[in-house]
Amino acid sequence: MQNEKKTTQADNLMKRWAGRNPDKSRIPGAKPEMTGFQARMKLAKSEPFKSNPEYALGCARLLMTYNIMTHKDLSWMLNNHPAWAQIIESGILEANGSLMDEAKQSEWGQTHTVTATLELSGIAEVTYEGRKGVKTEQVELGLEMIRYEGDTRPFIALNLGGGSAIRHFLLKTEPKRPDFTVNDDSNSRRYVSRRSSEEAKAAELAKVEKQLEEQADNTLAQLFAGEAVTLGFGGMETSSDTRRKPNSKRKDNPSAYRSR
Repeated sequence: MQNEKKTTQADNLMKRWAGRNPDKSRIPGAKPEMTGFQARMKLAKSEPFKSNPEYALGCARLLMTYNIMTHKDLSWMLNNHPAWAQIIESGILEANGSLMDEAKQSEWGQTHTVTATLELSGIAEVTYEGRKGVKTEQVELGLEMIRYEGDTRPFIALNLGGGSAIRHFLLKTEPKRPDFTVNDDSNSRRYVSRRSSEEAKAAELAKVEKQLEEQADNTLAQLFAGEAVTLGFGGMETSSDTRRKPNSKRKDNPSAYRSR
């Protein structure tokens, strides 16, 4: 007897948020509860997503598949999520670098034109209130993204060292299948008390709404859109391969992706 695929937290959430079954089919008569704006707010500002950045990315990825979130919504969510914002600020970022080179040189790349790639990784500090009080963890995070002519949305995946989904499934340059236990973005990893789950109030909504257009049109959004970009890091500007090393000591500097 064939084993049934286990239903994840993200699968159950998408039934309400997107009106979709775990097999991605539409639920007859169901109306999605979320718009892209509402979803990105919750994923960036409310629990359990604030304390589970892996799960937040996984939900955003599914919502993009269902055309509820756009690449601009994803960019906004990452820039405003407390953990992902730390990685953008001081992690290792490689835009249009080795992943793009590998894509172009692959057999897949002979029939597709790559327009943008991004690999982002680092360590973020996550503080949350669990069963035994407030806890702080150092959490390893990483994601990869590719865009190419003719696609409708970014191919984006969590990569925490379990293997590259893009290289395995799309480019076919990595033979080993990714370990989705390591790269699990469909379930929360940290229990958060109900009390600390009461987030994203009207005041917060008004605050971030004011920044909406400014931050949604930043460089990260351009990358997800597959547009040519110019990235500036400490006076360096380039429109092709951009690599940035970690700078954990840097404080109070605006993200390189935020509009100045």
